[in-house]
Amino acid sequence: MTVTTGTESQRGQAEPLFERHFATRFTGDTLTAMQRQFREEHIVPLRGFCPPELLRPLQEEAFGIMDEHGVDRKFSFDITDGTPRQMTTVGQPVIKEHGPLIDATYFSPAVKELLGQVVGEEVFTCPYAGEHYVISRLGKNGDTHGWHWDDYTYGFILVLQAPDYRDGGFVQAVPHTSWDKKNPDVHGALLKSQVRSYAFEAGDAYVVKTDTTMHRVYPIRGETTRTIVNMTWANSADLTKNITHETNDVLFGGVGE
Repeated sequence: MTVTTGTESQRGQAEPLFERHFATRFTGDTLTAMQRQFREEHIVPLRGFCPPELLRPLQEEAFGIMDEHGVDRKFSFDITDGTPRQMTTVGQPVIKEHGPLIDATYFSPAVKELLGQVVGEEVFTCPYAGEHYVISRLGKNGDTHGWHWDDYTYGFILVLQAPDYRDGGFVQAVPHTSWDKKNPDVHGALLKSQVRSYAFEAGDAYVVKTDTTMHRVYPIRGETTRTIVNMTWANSADLTKNITHETNDVLFGGVGE
């Protein structure tokens, strides 16, 4: 099946592609191994997550949005112990208007079911719309998404463009750690738990338990690019918490005006 243009036709075609692809790729022993890895490491790759028919349309959509609407950001956040953010970003309101396939991916019942199976509990769309989905690009030497935790329990990251690991851009994670916003301690977290590293290719995805897993994207070097869509998911406990969104609002603009 080829994904045709037009918002409604794209939305309608995405779901059956996800359903068929997941039914052949993420079942049986493969799914069991992913569940085990997530329990142990609090992060797990979903290799070849994207149905082949959807990869190019998703890339074209995300790259077009980024090229037209991307905003260069360069910050260090005290709330994460001074770690850097140097990247180009697009926030949820722009994507909602111009990214029907990204929106369809986030609200896909098949994606929601798969994520719940992998993490071992039901997941829910984030109650704060600004965290539903964002696009980020590392495209300049030294660009990085420095060490941090996230407010909601789960992050799902769809990789649309990735450098060779020799050029950086791979993911590092430190599980079984916690974020004290009033007294963040990145170095203490590094000493407390093993740092694991994961390289990805376009079409891969990964799930992270982001509230207890400190993670970063290793700085890129040279002429290379990493482009991803980050999607936030909640568990049932998150729905009862009073959660703030400081870093999202600064980096991605929150829900806008």
